[in-house]
Amino acid sequence: MKEYEREVISIPASGTLDLIYKYGIHARPDKKGYPYKNSLYYTFRGKGGVMERLYFVEDIFILDPYDINMINNTIQDTKRKERVIRYIEERKNTYHFNEQNTPYKFYMLKPFLELKNKPKHPHQANHCYFTIKELLSEKTELKVSNGNTRVSYLNNSAFTAEEIANNSTYSEGSVQKVLVNKYERNSKARQESLNHYGYNCVVCNFNFEKAYGELAKGIIQVHHLKPLHEIASKYEVDPIRDLRPVCPNCHSVIHSRRPAYEIEELREILKRLK
Repeated sequence: MKEYEREVISIPASGTLDLIYKYGIHARPDKKGYPYKNSLYYTFRGKGGVMERLYFVEDIFILDPYDINMINNTIQDTKRKERVIRYIEERKNTYHFNEQNTPYKFYMLKPFLELKNKPKHPHQANHCYFTIKELLSEKTELKVSNGNTRVSYLNNSAFTAEEIANNSTYSEGSVQKVLVNKYERNSKARQESLNHYGYNCVVCNFNFEKAYGELAKGIIQVHHLKPLHEIASKYEVDPIRDLRPVCPNCHSVIHSRRPAYEIEELREILKRLK
């Protein structure tokens, strides 16, 4: 897929837009009713549905904003931890966290592009999807084709946006998600793995810094070779043996099947397609 065709999730956020711009953080309840796709790029709609900035997702944490111990134990990087704590304190004093005793998913965002044409998508109260190409077009008002025709893939099945919104039974396993975030965001293990393997995706060889320049330096995801649902709570990660750097696209494909695709298996698939 060409970069300008990549999908961007557009979220109405007029209430917390100033906090998003100030801290580069978006937080929403981690529960049913928020069927976000695993998008790499995010934009947020202010008054009138106007979109001004495009963000790249650096990291995602699942946290209880009222549990400081959970925050300290989950986020290893000091600067990110301070950034999240400042965001939480200011949001508590302004827009609040409406869901008490509910974990929130925190998206750590990095500015990617200024949308100089300031496209808008009014008259819609929920999230929707566009491509980078659409956002950078000369159009000042964007519309989702037929209102609900963009397709998302959940558990390898295709649904329209309308079907997803009306699906009251779909949910993600919160325990598995917490484990993924906890293990993959061990900064020391991650960095040791990257020091050994580098920042190229081991499947497709994509390198963010080469593609996007300095602004994307150091961006890469880390994949566990051993399935996380088989890992015990006291499992100690070996950064060289257990982890590999992969781009978000390949990482999504790896986990699109159970059992997950092996690295070598996916490499061979790519070779056959070229």
